[in-house]
Order: sequence, then structure tokens, then C-alpha cells
Amino acid sequence: LAPEGHHVIHAYTAGNEPYHIWERFEGVDTNKDAAYLALKEERAAPMWEAIRRRVPRVEEGVVVRQIGTPLTHARFLRRHRGNYGLALAAGGGLEFPKVTTPLPGLFRCGDSTTAGIGVPAVASSGAQCANALLSVWEQLKMNDKIKMPSSDGEPLLQRR
Repeated sequence: LAPEGHHVIHAYTAGNEPYHIWERFEGVDTNKDAAYLALKEERAAPMWEAIRRRVPRVEEGVVVRQIGTPLTHARFLRRHRGNYGLALAAGGGLEFPKVTTPLPGLFRCGDSTTAGIGVPAVASSGAQCANALLSVWEQLKMNDKIKMPSSDGEPLLQRR
């Protein structure tokens, strides 16, 4: 996802951010509201502190910085009150749903499936869904048909 010479740090806290502290910003232009922007920085500060423990001057090299909030999740991910991940009933099991469903031809992927929450897990759920539809070899043949290159620029099935 990052251009050559750059890296991505994707960090997030537990999905228990209290929504009520963000409700006053519903319907507000959050790109310009000073109080909203200040609250984002305040709530993100502990995460940046944790990152700095491993990468002391991390902020000096930041090119793009995006902080998501429950309002971000509600707006862009259409998540109720900005939640993410699977809703597990109290006292129930902790098993995430598989990518297959009881309905033939209906599959699911995303943060509410087997792989769990976060960008890597969601990407993995997409791969799991693809694997439920086609074998790996069938997928590689399709990649070749659409000329999907490997990381070295060569078509995947033409590497030696």
C-alpha cells in the first residue's frame, strides 16, 4: 500500500471507544471542527505513545496520517455507532462466522468473519472467500488471464 521507500503503520485500539463522547459531532463538518480535531488527537495520543516506544521519532517520518473515530466508521463503513468486528452475545461462544453461509452461492468477508478485525484480517477474509469459490490453481489461472503481475512484475504463471 505504501510507495517504494515508505511503510504503513496501521494501529488501532480496542473497539470499545465510547460513542457518547463523539455524538455531539454528528452532522458537523468534522474536517474543520476544532473541537473534533482536538478530541481525535487526544484519543489517539496513547496509541502514538505506544508506537514511539518502538520507533522513538516515528512522527518525523510521517507523510500521511489518518485518525479514525467511531464517526469515521459510521460514515465510511456504515457501522452502527461506529462499531466494528463481530457482535458476540454474552455467555455465547466466541466463534466467528465462516465465509461460507447456508445459502448456496452466498459468501461473506470482512471484519465480522473468521479472520477477525483489522486490515490484514479483513484482507485475509477476502482471500478465504476466494479460496471457498476457487482453488488456488484456478485463482492463479485467472490472475494470468487478467495479467495480474507478481511483485517482481512478471505474470504469476510465467515465472520460472
